[in-house]
Amino acid sequence: MLSFAGRLARLETETLAGLEVPLTIRQYRILSRVDAGYTSLMALCRLAHRNPPTMSESVNKLVRQGLLTRETEAADRRTMVLALTAAGREAHEAGRLALEKFGTELTSGLDEQIRNDLLAVTRRLYTEMESRLEQ
Repeated sequence: MLSFAGRLARLETETLAGLEVPLTIRQYRILSRVDAGYTSLMALCRLAHRNPPTMSESVNKLVRQGLLTRETEAADRRTMVLALTAAGREAHEAGRLALEKFGTELTSGLDEQIRNDLLAVTRRLYTEMESRLEQ
């Protein structure tokens, strides 16, 4: 199973790298999480199980690329708030569509019931893995 997951990650990496605005998996995840409302560096660190310097480096690169903005929060000037730029929204959407197409192509030869079962099992494994990381 680990070799399958590794190969899947490599194929996703290649898919995202081939976009008009190339992204790494980490960059795509950050854009996805900011789009979902996780707009602080600490929230991103908790979700990704990364330390602040590592996450800050990734966020800084996305800011330099013009995909994210970083502004101070009005209520607490010490807190930075991240947001997608128009280019960031476009890059995120391009990544989402490319990965969705990849997943569809990957399972296109499978019977619908097998695809549904595979999706259910994959979600369950992901949930189990996430809960263990949080402990």
